[in-house]
Amino acid sequence: MGHTVQLTDEQYETLRQVAARDDETPEQLIGRMVNALAETQGAVYYTDDELLRALGADDSELAELAKLEAQADANDRYHAL
Repeated sequence: MGHTVQLTDEQYETLRQVAARDDETPEQLIGRMVNALAETQGAVYYTDDELLRALGADDSELAELAKLEAQADANDRYHAL
């Protein structure tokens, strides 16, 4: 049984380009992505820090990221004036 997923032209073109990098069709890429999701099903991360820790980030890397995010927030507030 098959299913149809609606994408915008821009979304499909992005999908096509990414698939082409690995000599795949968009359908093959989607299948591979769904299989990868199924393998990690149940792995839920509620914060960015949890995800980054699961990917191997340590406390110093998380602290550096927090500092960069604070600087970006300050820049955003400044430019919003």
